Amino acid sequence: MFSYGVGFSTYHGDMHDVFYDGLQSALGPSLGVGLRKKFGSQLSLRVDVNWYQIGGSDAEGKSGFISKRISNRTDVGDEDDRYIRNLNFRSQNLEVSALAIFNLIPVDGSYTRRPIINPYLMFGIGRSTNRPKTFLPGEEGNYTVRLWEIQTEEAAPVSSYPKNVTVIPFGIGVRLKANQYIDILIEGARRFTFTDYLDDVATFYPSRDEIIEWNGGPGSPMADIAVQVYDRSVEGGYTARQKGAIRGRENNDAYYIFSLRLEMYLPDNFLGELFSPSRKKPKFR
Repeated sequence: MFSYGVGFSTYHGDMHDVFYDGLQSALGPSLGVGLRKKFGSQLSLRVDVNWYQIGGSDAEGKSGFISKRISNRTDVGDEDDRYIRNLNFRSQNLEVSALAIFNLIPVDGSYTRRPIINPYLMFGIGRSTNRPKTFLPGEEGNYTVRLWEIQTEEAAPVSSYPKNVTVIPFGIGVRLKANQYIDILIEGARRFTFTDYLDDVATFYPSRDEIIEWNGGPGSPMADIAVQVYDRSVEGGYTARQKGAIRGRENNDAYYIFSLRLEMYLPDNFLGELFSPSRKKPKFR
């Protein structure tokens, strides 16, 4: 079965909490294609390729999130609210995953007799690129600064920045029978990751001197950019953050993809015919 579709994506991390902020403030588009093979009455395997966009902005979040939920520390005050931190990012990534699909209603015999509605569970493993960007002061909306090429925190030097991450998708869906050969899929899945740097925010603020040293030293163009983007609180009229101040939560980030797909049932010999040597031979009359 071949499927393709569109949808939207969002992320859960230091700049956006889906349980606190909801979905609407950090939505991005997504596109996906997949190829599924049935192995039993309920189990099948699907390989997916998804393009998705995620992002977040402290200026658009609800104030109070950082001070209430950032960590177990008791010395976190109002100065750590997100609107003061004022960071932002946007990321356009490509994900490849292998998913086990488990139908809740068994499908035996001919697919033409499959149920009209069939819910299913999804679980798998995949890899995704991780390319967060931000914009320079005065250039809002023009995301040009590649955050994976600069160091904004001690724990994430450029040499070991997670440019590709392992993800664990887990979600649910429902399959609606449209006709004999086509289904409509409505599904959503959370992607658990093993990094806290989808948004380039994870631990504590370094000093300005450390930022300069990590990014090429005094006079380096990269150091000049890093100084402008690692601490954006001054843009809102607040004092610069001091070394050791909390910059983010030390919890792994995650993202969600929700999609609407069309799935087409291919003939049993489709792949064999597609790659058959006889198809490549010229025909003479």
